[in-house]
This record gives sequence, C-alpha cells and structure tokens, in this order.
Amino acid sequence: MSHAVASGAHDRFTLGFLDPALEQRYQLAAGAESQNGFRAIALASGVLWGLAAIVVPIGTSLAPLLATPVALVMGAIGIALAVVSPWATTLNRQHALASVLTSANSIVILALALIGNVMPGYAVAAMMLLFTWAFVSRTRFVYAIVRTGVVTAAFLVAAALYAGPASLLVDIFFLVAAAIGTLAALRILERSRRQLFFQELVIREQSEQLAAEAKKSDQLILNILPASIAARLRDGERSIADDYPAVTVLFADIVGFTPMSAQLPAHDLIDLLSGLFSRFDDLVAECGLEKIKTIGDAYMAVGGLSGEPDHAPNVVRLGLAMLAEAGRHEALGHPLDLRIGVHSGPVAGGVIGTRKLAFDLWGDTVNVASRLQEVGPVGTVHVSEQTWLLVRDQFECDSLGEHELRGHSGMPTYRVISAAAPVGSLA
Repeated sequence: MSHAVASGAHDRFTLGFLDPALEQRYQLAAGAESQNGFRAIALASGVLWGLAAIVVPIGTSLAPLLATPVALVMGAIGIALAVVSPWATTLNRQHALASVLTSANSIVILALALIGNVMPGYAVAAMMLLFTWAFVSRTRFVYAIVRTGVVTAAFLVAAALYAGPASLLVDIFFLVAAAIGTLAALRILERSRRQLFFQELVIREQSEQLAAEAKKSDQLILNILPASIAARLRDGERSIADDYPAVTVLFADIVGFTPMSAQLPAHDLIDLLSGLFSRFDDLVAECGLEKIKTIGDAYMAVGGLSGEPDHAPNVVRLGLAMLAEAGRHEALGHPLDLRIGVHSGPVAGGVIGTRKLAFDLWGDTVNVASRLQEVGPVGTVHVSEQTWLLVRDQFECDSLGEHELRGHSGMPTYRVISAAAPVGSLA
C-alpha cells in the first residue's frame, strides 16, 4: 500500500480519497451498494410526479393543461433514470444523475408554485421534501453542495419574482435551516461511510495477508512433517510420540557417492542432490507415502503411518520409480545408481526438538531397512521376507537366500524384479 492508501488520506472538502486507486475502489463498492437505492429514488420521483399530475390541478389554481403535462414529463424523466440506472456503476455517476434530477425537480416545482401563486408554504415544503430524499439517498457531500446551491438560487429567484401579498421570510428561514442541516448530516454520514469502508478494506487485506502467511507456514510444516502430525501440532499438542504397529520403511542410497562427491564442485553436487531428491519427493507424494528425512545421499520414506493396508506395495512401487528416476540423472558422465532396502514391521515415531522440529522413526524395522539397503544389489529394490509376504501377489521377486545383516541375525531376502501388473504412472 502507498502512504495515501495506508493512511486513508482524503480531501478535506470533497472527502474523496487522495489515492486514485483507493477512490475508484470506494466508488465501485459504494456504487454497487447504492445502486438499488438510486433506482428506487428515480422510480419514486417518477411515481410522485405521476400523482402530482392529478393532485396539483385539484389542490391549486394551476390549470390542468399546464400542470398535468409538466408533471407527466418530469415523471417520465424519473422513470428513464431508473431504466438507465445499471449504467451508473459508480457513486459519482449515481449522485451526478440524482443531482441533475433533483435540481430539475426543484426548478419545475418553483416555477409551478410561482405560476399558481402558491409560493408560501407549498414551495418550501417541496424543497424540504427534496432535501429529505437527498438524505435518504446518502448523497455525496460535494454533490449535495452543488445541488443545494442550485435549489437555493432557484428559490431566491422565485421569491424575487413572487408578487403575492404574503411574506416569504419564514419560508426562506426554513429552507436555509433545512439546507444547512442536510449538508451537515450528509458530510458526517459520508465521512463515517468512508472510514468504515477503509477500515473494512484494511481488515480484509490484513486477513488475506495473515491467511497467506499461515498457508506458507502450513506448507513449510508439511514439508518436514507428515500431514497428520502437522495437524496435531496445529491443534496444540507439544509432545507427540506414537507406536505404529505395521509400516513399511524404505532407505535409498546413491552408489559411489563418496568418491563422486570428491570430484564434483560443491555447487554441482548440491544441484545434483537437490534435483534428484526433489523428484523423489514428488514420487513419494504420488504414492501417498511420507518422506522422513535425508542424511547426506541417503533418502528415507515410509508408508502406513495413517493405517493404510497397502503400505508395502506402495513403498515397493516407490522404490522401482526411484530407480528409474535415478537413471535419468547423470554425474561425471554416468547415470546414477541406487541401492534400496525395504522392510515391514512395527516402529515408534514422534516429533523431536522444539526450535527445529523433526519427525523421526525408531525401532528394529528402521534398522533392518537400513541394513538391507547397505547389502542390497545395485539397481534393485532389496526387500525382507516380511515385506515379500505382503507384496508377492503384486510383484515378481527373486529369492537372494539368507543375508547376514550388520548388528542383526541373518534373514531371507528378495530382489524385486518387476510389477506383476501395471502400476500406473510410476511404472
């Protein structure tokens, strides 16, 4: 926001906002709010003049041949303005048209009163009726000034031309008092209306900014925490630790990364990892799984935190997709290779830290998946027997016999060859 917009600065006389864009926003918003009222006033003018075509000849000495056609013409003008009211989208257009209509009404009324010799009482009553409608329509102060000037000037001219015996002093007094009171009320009303508009605008923009910041914050949290854990943190939980009875954990590691990193400039190395792991993040999201963390060139993901029954097949699909994706990235002129280990079982999980939050998993299932990755054949998804039992109907696998795992007893393991059925976009 500019300073003029931020402060809501306005012209002391016209009350218009100094910032053109802010004034335009107000004009359109207030115009939309007032359009029905403007149409109603134009229609009321047409209806009242139609009634006047009957009442005036009866209640005054004006000849019907004069009063009736004039009243009908003025009524037609009011109806015409009601018809074109959709064009008056801004407050200025509405009030400019309303001011022209009111000024014309006042001049015609005064002319008829002068001709009919009913200036005292009747004329000032009609003028005050116009002022009342001006207040009802919440006319802008600057237009009210112009219109009041026209009405007052027309009345003074009519008073000067009046040749009857009655004094118009009291009529002039009431007219001036009504004009001053109406102008004061309209100025206060417009100022309050503009202040309310500006306050609502500021509140709305601040709310939108807060919502945008909250969305960014939520997205940052979702980038480092599973959605269910992030929701619990937002709900006020501070100590989150859970047991997950059945999940599938995946570890992936880039083959030959240590000697590769010694030959690549730091910038190229970071670009390589960032590009590869960003694609892995996309694949994890497509499979409905959760990324847990990266450690150097190692990538850890898990399925089953939300209790979904097909966590093992989805994790294996992820592993196959990661192998295919790694082959699309090159370093030192060669495509990347991965070792991937997958194991299924129970884990414990929770949020650690208070300043830099991190969600992590612990347990034998995590250790076994990591060991399977360490000893797995290059370019394959190496799974435990527990995982194989969960995916054997969906994937073709080769038995690799029993493997000795570091820090763990030996266990049968398998190599996933391919999916037994189409796996969609991740195949």
